[in-house]
Amino acid sequence: MNHKYLRKNEKNVFCIDCNAQICRHCCDTEAHFLHRRLQICKYVYQDVLRLLDIQHYFDCSEIQTYKINGEQAIHLNSRPQAKDARPSTKSKNAGSCVTCKRYIQDRPNRFCSISCKISASPEKHKFCFSPEINQSALKKEHYNQEQNLEEKKSCTSSLTDVSEDSDVLLGNFSLRPLVRILKRKGVSRRSPLN
Repeated sequence: MNHKYLRKNEKNVFCIDCNAQICRHCCDTEAHFLHRRLQICKYVYQDVLRLLDIQHYFDCSEIQTYKINGEQAIHLNSRPQAKDARPSTKSKNAGSCVTCKRYIQDRPNRFCSISCKISASPEKHKFCFSPEINQSALKKEHYNQEQNLEEKKSCTSSLTDVSEDSDVLLGNFSLRPLVRILKRKGVSRRSPLN
């Protein structure tokens, strides 16, 4: 389908089952509704993938990771080398990408992106989109979600026990409204006129 005239029609999703790049509107159609997908994000005008998403399908070891909005991400394509980029003299763990010779911050990493790792030895590093691996990853994810749910339930039950004890101790104090101690930052006030 062509969603050329709709808003937010960037092709920033990769459908694993169809082996095609699609837009967010295509994800909602019947053709791709139940397919496995990877979200392609932008970081400094470069395409990146979340490490948690891609590591189920590809060995991401030895690839430089970056923290983007609190999540680990890796670059899809090799990044251009800055003209004045040199390894820091203070950094002893610095290295360069095996393929494109781009500066890499952490020493155990040998590649700056997925494409560099694939081009280094294409027969060795292949994506594995087999359903068996996906099923095991989904089972593991489901198990982790169940554990998190059980932990939340135990935390809320212990919090209710504590709140019942604190109600007895505090008595009437809980009926009083909370007074805001800290004033809002940036709100200007006039000095008192004397």
